[in-house]
Amino acid sequence: MAYGDTDIGWDYGAEAAKVRQLCIAHLGEHLGTQMAALARPGFGLRPVKDGTAPAGHTRWGGPALLDPGTPWPECEGAPLSLFAVLDVEALGPWPVDERPPAGAGLLNVFYLEADPHSGERHLPLEDPRRCRIVPARHTQAVEVAAPAPAPASDPVALYAVPVVTLPSPFSVDYDPVLDTLDYTGETGTEDWATYYASMPGWLIADRFGEAWRTYCEQEQGLYAYDDVHFSPDQAFGWPHLEGGTHDLKALSADEPYRHLVTIGHHDLCGDGSYLHFVLPAKALREGDWSQTVALVECF
Repeated sequence: MAYGDTDIGWDYGAEAAKVRQLCIAHLGEHLGTQMAALARPGFGLRPVKDGTAPAGHTRWGGPALLDPGTPWPECEGAPLSLFAVLDVEALGPWPVDERPPAGAGLLNVFYLEADPHSGERHLPLEDPRRCRIVPARHTQAVEVAAPAPAPASDPVALYAVPVVTLPSPFSVDYDPVLDTLDYTGETGTEDWATYYASMPGWLIADRFGEAWRTYCEQEQGLYAYDDVHFSPDQAFGWPHLEGGTHDLKALSADEPYRHLVTIGHHDLCGDGSYLHFVLPAKALREGDWSQTVALVECF
């Protein structure tokens, strides 16, 4: 599949088989097979350009798409900002066992961008009250403009690039789900005793991180933007984590967390930030969007 190709004939099974071969080549049969078993389909999100068609109503910004009578979400009296709308079925082909639950037709992604509080009442960026996922039905949804004083932005239509994703192995701050794998086949090596025993996922980061980044960029266009710039914007699959986030462990008590969408390059802190909207796996299966939290990576 060429970068930017959104052909609905995309074969997830064939792409996942390539990823499995890559995992085994760099991690060996024992770890590589486990790593490949974690693969999930995701969709890189890119602004529509010449020759691409939008993924239904998927977009950044603009008005919300809400069922009639749905109130605009607030946090302590302050209206949240609409960051994105995901048109779930229009993103691309879904393997049956990865398909989101019924009722997830349109997902409005909200976040409190302007904090009305200060001092001791300041809300941390990852306070769960700052984010909200509001579903809507295609047949009922109507456009609703953001109420003042919520910041509003012009809509940017998006197309979707179907990809295979893995938990991020890019640095020592890898995705914490990698610590849950069985490393017993590695415990007899000198490298294990010297470098990896206290942080087993680092073994995968060290041996596989750069190879996976190269594969994503060159073969999937996952972290490329207009073939030049980096972009982490992605729906579903595993998120791209630059600095890791330990809060993901709390969402993975029974089984690994699930990812809804990552939105990058917002100035919430420092020179920029990524917002990862994540939730427990059971909550996603049941369509319980109230358990979604927004984890922030700042740069």
